[in-house]
Amino acid sequence: MNSPSTANRGRSLWRVAQTILGVLLAAGFLVLAFRKVDAEELTEVVRHADLALLAVALAVGSANLLLRAARWRVLLSASGNVPFRLTFWVMTVGYLGNSLLPMRAGDLGRSYLMGQRAGMGGTFALATTVAERVLDAGFLVVVGGLSLLGHPLVPDWLSRGLIVLAGVAGVGLIVLLALPRVWDPLASRLERIPQLSSTVRRLRERWLDRFFDGLASIRHPGRMVLFLALTCALWFVDAVCTVLVARALGVVLSIPAALVLLSALGASSAVPLTPGQIGVYQWVASSVLGSYGVAPEPAVLMAIGLQAMNYLVLLAWGAVGMFQLGGPEILRVLGGLPAVTGEKEPDDESGNH
Repeated sequence: MNSPSTANRGRSLWRVAQTILGVLLAAGFLVLAFRKVDAEELTEVVRHADLALLAVALAVGSANLLLRAARWRVLLSASGNVPFRLTFWVMTVGYLGNSLLPMRAGDLGRSYLMGQRAGMGGTFALATTVAERVLDAGFLVVVGGLSLLGHPLVPDWLSRGLIVLAGVAGVGLIVLLALPRVWDPLASRLERIPQLSSTVRRLRERWLDRFFDGLASIRHPGRMVLFLALTCALWFVDAVCTVLVARALGVVLSIPAALVLLSALGASSAVPLTPGQIGVYQWVASSVLGSYGVAPEPAVLMAIGLQAMNYLVLLAWGAVGMFQLGGPEILRVLGGLPAVTGEKEPDDESGNH
């Protein structure tokens, strides 16, 4: 049997190996993105950039966060009335965690925080986050597919990636809709098995029933319609922001082309390959924009600008969110440590607030 110190060393070595591999992959993708870029042309594009339009794009990016908070609140409302202000600050902190931590750890952090602060239980909040991500993937495939119609120069990797993502999203959507319906009868049958009865009952009381209640939040027709409407608004706002960044760099980009770019960037982030998607983001953007005839220099600058803007918005609002919710405790949660409070763990709570 391995000692705790041996296990800790193994985890540390694994993290180091992941970091080294991520940095190497990032360097490789950056080389691919910059291989056709002329330094003098790049400097010219920077010199003539419209800073006023970039500032407008930054404001539009902030509006995107408001829409995302409103959308998550639609799912959370299945457990009761959750204040919009709380939803917004918890979500900004979670998104900041996603941008700084591996494997979307910020989503786990925001689910835990919401379960704790709203009294709904962390498993319920986590289930709404899972539902949100699955529906996002499905919407991404639909928007990407429709936007690609009539575009003859679609990169092969993008077509194949959307097909794979469509399969994953389809399976996820079926599971999302079917599991809450079959869970109660399945759990009742498992409880009749003497060897499993006490374990299943304990798991149901602590986590599973609340988790499936959270998954079922999307099955309400009114919530589904409102969620989809807000998702459409989100994509439109993101596309407008992308068009503004393009115009600021002297590139004329249509809304459908912006949607294709956003779909490609979203699909590429489904499997995090590099820290902060650095390198991957630039290569994907330059590849897609190149298929629309955009020169390498503004294409790479667009990728850098969009990513930098995204980080700037998340850092600004996420930092305020951490202050609003209590800095030291939030840092502990995002770091994977339990919050220090006098309350019981949120997953132990099975009732609504």
